[in-house]
Amino acid sequence: MRDTNPIQIETHLSRTALFADLAETSLRRVARASKMLPLGKRSALFHSGEACQGLNLVIYGQVKLAFSATDGTEKVFDILHSGACFGETELLLDAPYRVHAQALDDSLVLQVPRATVLELIDDDGDFAYKMLNGMSKRIHDLLLDLEDFTLLSGTGRVVGFLLREAEAAEPGADAAVIRLPAAKGIIASKLNLSAEHFSRVLHELADRDLLTVSQRTLTIPSIKRLRNALA
Repeated sequence: MRDTNPIQIETHLSRTALFADLAETSLRRVARASKMLPLGKRSALFHSGEACQGLNLVIYGQVKLAFSATDGTEKVFDILHSGACFGETELLLDAPYRVHAQALDDSLVLQVPRATVLELIDDDGDFAYKMLNGMSKRIHDLLLDLEDFTLLSGTGRVVGFLLREAEAAEPGADAAVIRLPAAKGIIASKLNLSAEHFSRVLHELADRDLLTVSQRTLTIPSIKRLRNALA
């Protein structure tokens, strides 16, 4: 595991959009109060119902947020990568977590204590605005997901997901090679589909020569043709 002394924490914080513009004294204060939480693959960071301890920042790895059902099944809410912050809502409401967080790979999470974040909000208007902006974007993305779940077929949801991944991998290009950011079952759950349905749609798109599938690597020869599949 990497070095976790305060100087290293300052470096990680300064590279994150939310904390990047803090004054040096504030950054140092946040670093002193924060702690690194190493997580092995499939390790839990917190469970639903637990009290929120602070703002969480993914340094490296992947963290899954999911709802749990009493029968043991789960619905994936989000998949977080390096640089992502989470836990803002519970922190501000002083409410317990509604989801559980689990590492999908060996991961490192930096946790800034709740009291420290609240002090920053009181002292630094720019920090408060950036935090609010980040939360607003998350809400906007959730509304887009809800719109897709409500209005689009399973195929439409998968195509929409692939188009977003392609744009992120090859902005403006008409062809793209993408690697699925998580296992197919995890992505399927986030799209509100079964793993079997997700795989079936991929195979149907491949049969139409709209993509090729090699494990988690997908090649899209024509973004335009794939987009037309939504028509």
